[in-house]
Amino acid sequence: MRFLDQSLAQEIVNRTMKIINRNINVMNEKGVIIGSGDKRRIDTIHEGAVRVIETQTEFEISEDETEQLHGVRAGINLPIKFRGKVVGVIGITGAPDEIRSYGELVKMAAEMILEQAVLIDEMQWDERLKEELTGQLLHGVDQLNSLYFERIKRLGIDLDIPCVAILLTFGNNSKGYKWIRDKLDKADLYVMQPDYMVLLKKVSIKESEWESVKTLQQMEKWAEGLEKYQKLDCNISVGSYHPTIDGIAKSYRKAIYTSSVGGKLDPNKKIYFYEDYKLPVFLARVNQYGISDEIGPYIEQLKQHDKKGELLDTLKVYVEENGDNHKVVGRLFIHRNTLRYRLDRITELTNKDPRKVKDLLELYLSFLQNQVK
Repeated sequence: MRFLDQSLAQEIVNRTMKIINRNINVMNEKGVIIGSGDKRRIDTIHEGAVRVIETQTEFEISEDETEQLHGVRAGINLPIKFRGKVVGVIGITGAPDEIRSYGELVKMAAEMILEQAVLIDEMQWDERLKEELTGQLLHGVDQLNSLYFERIKRLGIDLDIPCVAILLTFGNNSKGYKWIRDKLDKADLYVMQPDYMVLLKKVSIKESEWESVKTLQQMEKWAEGLEKYQKLDCNISVGSYHPTIDGIAKSYRKAIYTSSVGGKLDPNKKIYFYEDYKLPVFLARVNQYGISDEIGPYIEQLKQHDKKGELLDTLKVYVEENGDNHKVVGRLFIHRNTLRYRLDRITELTNKDPRKVKDLLELYLSFLQNQVK
């Protein structure tokens, strides 16, 4: 595996030249200069570096010796080691007697920069792999094999930690993602989709029950923080909790449906919780399976004779206020006789009386189905 490339080699050159006021060259494992303070020397063979690689030790070149070697100048060349192997060479240009004291310092700096770069690359690779494994988990456990769980174990992912799927949609995906990522717990998993971020959020369990209030409060803080500090609008959809690994996919699907119906029913809300949208989610799934015709077309019947939308508004508020006439007339700013007339009119047009529980249920189902299409 090649650890040194031109980009990293030049970074080593730039950073080490700040330590000493001398030209620095970095050569790869073949002795080719891939980083230098003198750009004219890039891509040329450094014979002194070739000797360092062959002998695994430093090699000094005096001014007199430069004529005997190809592509070199007076200086000191030292092996760059990584995990016990020579992966390149770093050279300091100048009279050896003048720069010898700098050699180990520059070599140490180069190796530290290399180790840091490789560590960051490995961490980024692990993050990408973790995202990939999380994405597979969202689609169920049926297709997961032993290799999958070996990778999960290597990355230190604990799938027994209780979690809930949460969808986050930002006005600026990249900016919002970075802000949220800094707020995550170590056990949280996430994956970026084109239009949203999926988060498997660690949750608190008390007496086998999910303390959903804590999760929702945290989501409210995040939504407020994104708006206040990042100037970003955010919609958050929270799925359901299931105690087993195969329940993660169920939680994710419910979060997807909740996001869809929540945006249609309450477009001004920022947080949609599955438990608040169980019925419209059910209807959305019914529509998906093509059996929505079983629910009567009552809302369509009302719309044909309700140009101002007064009957629909009345029905909606009547349901929300649990049929309490006093509260309904207060919200709609109408007289009790007007409410009675509108309820009678709804009954006349649909043959369903909102004052009867069974009829009201059918009317409400028709209303929701019309909203979530």
